[in-house]
Amino acid sequence: ICTMASKWGTSAHQMKNASKLKIESLGDDEKKAVESLRAAVGKAGYEDVPDIFLLRFLENKAYDATAAFEKLTVFLKWFEENKVGELTMENEPKKQTVMNKCIPFSCTHGCDKEGRPIYYERTGKIRCDLLHANITKEEFERCHVWGIQQMMARAEKSSQDMKKPVTQFVMVMDLEGFSLQQRVGFPYLVGTLACDDKYYPNFMGKVYVLNAGWVFPMFWQLVKPYLPPFVSDHIELVGDAKTELAQYIPKESLPKMYGGDAADIPILDTSDLKSSSADSYEGEELEETNIAAGDKMEICIEAENGAGRFGWYFISEGDYDVGFSVKVEEKEGDKTELEVRKYEKLITDQGSYTSKGPCKVTLTWDNSYSLFTSKTIKFVASVAEVSDVGGKTKS
Repeated sequence: ICTMASKWGTSAHQMKNASKLKIESLGDDEKKAVESLRAAVGKAGYEDVPDIFLLRFLENKAYDATAAFEKLTVFLKWFEENKVGELTMENEPKKQTVMNKCIPFSCTHGCDKEGRPIYYERTGKIRCDLLHANITKEEFERCHVWGIQQMMARAEKSSQDMKKPVTQFVMVMDLEGFSLQQRVGFPYLVGTLACDDKYYPNFMGKVYVLNAGWVFPMFWQLVKPYLPPFVSDHIELVGDAKTELAQYIPKESLPKMYGGDAADIPILDTSDLKSSSADSYEGEELEETNIAAGDKMEICIEAENGAGRFGWYFISEGDYDVGFSVKVEEKEGDKTELEVRKYEKLITDQGSYTSKGPCKVTLTWDNSYSLFTSKTIKFVASVAEVSDVGGKTKS
């Protein structure tokens, strides 16, 4: 795999061979759509856009170049602003180690019989509680995008080996051990589904669900409203993994636990990760409070003399969600009011905001939707003057 990189990533991440083979297989009208879209993004100021990007959004919009242009330009802006091209195999996000420990997975087991690289995940064994205690949703999404980028590079390698266009990957999702306690990870799942729908449509070609059992209806009701069609239309329940998966995946790419010859998906040691039941967060003691059913709580913290750096963290005990939002009121200039964390029902959250000048930040926990259940949360909210970031003042 070539490692020469541009702002769009290495040639492997740009899937140059796969896209070339794909374009050669298109009809005349589809090829015209590719040329039309390439010209349009060039006029919009985006140079040397990889063909695989054009193809991805054209396929998603039935080769309607105008419709594809709208989604593609959103993707290109996001790709540049977030420097996604830098997410190579050698340059993984700093929180990837946390992801590896909390989520038993593998993306190096090989390909299915169609040449599509496989992502295995022991979903029922994910430590959602530790994810929330050790990684933000933004960091989680960064790691997820890094993983998608690596699957693209593997699809390109498969295209070269098989001499045909391979532009999708396959997921094997094992639900053994899944329980309601893992709903704490739901905001992370929703975030990644939204990311894939917006930036990587049609890249997932198939999802095989193992060990569904009685838990699948519950799991399905949770995720179905958020699944883009290119995912929901390609889900297949597998009854006996050891006999059925071999129809689609060669034994050398299939873990022994599923009837193959490859190594099993390990569950890594998590003893060095921060516990979800900790009484402190980054050295600061957590306050504990109870929010009655039908009630809400607000905390205001202010930087009165100049720009401030605000931070917050909370976790709800017992895996109960609570409505949470963060509003900012800049007191100078245009006196802007912002909702930096839009209202969402969460079990935990952490975040920060740096103001331009004197500012008030209001954190709201809203349990008004709960008729009977009170919520106990542990939290910390802090502000430090930007000119003296070492002097945090807890509020």
